Amino acid sequence: MIDSMSLEIYKTARCSRNKICKEEDYTQPYKGFCTSQNLHYYGYKLHVVCSIKGVFHFFDLTAVLVHDIHFLKDIRSQLSYCVKHGGRGYLSQTI
Repeated sequence: MIDSMSLEIYKTARCSRNKICKEEDYTQPYKGFCTSQNLHYYGYKLHVVCSIKGVFHFFDLTAVLVHDIHFLKDIRSQLSYCVKHGGRGYLSQTI
């Protein structure tokens, strides 16, 4: 099973005052929108891969701007041994 969730670190009203993780572009949090909760947030996206029994295999934080399907393409070689089930964000005709 693979899925992602929004990981809010600041309310959007306070995001302009954020000073953490801005040293490098790849660690910087961004503004995003969570469609399932109809919520704007400032932070990261948490991707989790677990077995059907609920055992976590790995997880990763990405920028909000990284689409779920691009994350799946990055880890596809690590998950080549299993059948993958995910949310709608992981649907693609090519994968």
